[in-house]
Amino acid sequence: MKRTLFLWLLMGLVLSIGACSDSDDGSQDNPISGTWRITEIQVSQQQLTQFSPADETISISFAADGNFSGETPGNQFQGRYELDGGTLTMLEFSTTTEVADTQYAAAFYNAIAEAQVPNETFAQFGYSFDSLDLVLVFGNSGRMVLEKQ
Repeated sequence: MKRTLFLWLLMGLVLSIGACSDSDDGSQDNPISGTWRITEIQVSQQQLTQFSPADETISISFAADGNFSGETPGNQFQGRYELDGGTLTMLEFSTTTEVADTQYAAAFYNAIAEAQVPNETFAQFGYSFDSLDLVLVFGNSGRMVLEKQ
């Protein structure tokens, strides 16, 4: 009887230790955590999808703690975000430099502006995954495709 009780307690201890071994960095609960490169931008008012030029990178890093940062060829940006279901909300968005940027970077900033909720200070995107790519949708028919780095 004591041996059976001991085995049950031992098994319970092993199961509870296994349950505690999950990562505490939030990445398990945050599917967009990490660094992404924007490969396509389609702003709703434009008929043409813009693809990332070979020599130009726009990247964005989403931290598990709700902060993000990134850069275009001429500027850096950062802010805070939150996820709720299939919605990504950029609660804050600011640039640390403000110099003239490329046409592709201008499309990125136009996409952020179009995703801004009317009469609010935040931008919202629907998000989903297409294979390994993160797809952000906004406005009437706008979308950005991001590739994990």
